Amino acid sequence: MSIKEELPMNRKDLIRQGGMPIGYFDGENAVMDAAFIGCDTGRRLVREGRAVRWQNGLAEKLKNLEQATPSVRRVRVYQLKPDVDPARKFIGYQELKALSGGPVLKDYREVFCGQLDTDNPDELYERFNAAKLPNGYRGHRLSISDLLELTGEDASEFWFLDLNGFIPVEFDKEESEE
Repeated sequence: MSIKEELPMNRKDLIRQGGMPIGYFDGENAVMDAAFIGCDTGRRLVREGRAVRWQNGLAEKLKNLEQATPSVRRVRVYQLKPDVDPARKFIGYQELKALSGGPVLKDYREVFCGQLDTDNPDELYERFNAAKLPNGYRGHRLSISDLLELTGEDASEFWFLDLNGFIPVEFDKEESEE
């Protein structure tokens, strides 16, 4: 199999550390650049029970592929509504999943919708925590349990701000259109 066939074409499948793609999800498993053996991200994936395959030079290949296929999508930021049970606020994904099955989109309100010059979740985190926030932003600085939605021509993807960065989450089509 050629490297191009192995690399994910969906940015949601990329594994990042410090905003840089260092691997990707392959089903329930992960493929990561061998230069990052022992990194926090790799250790977290192993703790979560994922099998990790290490591959030399993968980060550079992912970076080049990502630069060759630029895509900036519409960005929406969602934060929990004030009337949501306080026990569900500002907690990590695993804790929220154990408490109530995970995030529920109807518990969130949109605090930003617009197009920026990036759709990288880590870079967006920096933007929404900067001294000068993007025009039209009506929320607090991004914090644990907030959601990002990145919308392209044919799909939407959601990212949950967890304790150690963003993780992809899924909502059914009807729920995301409410």
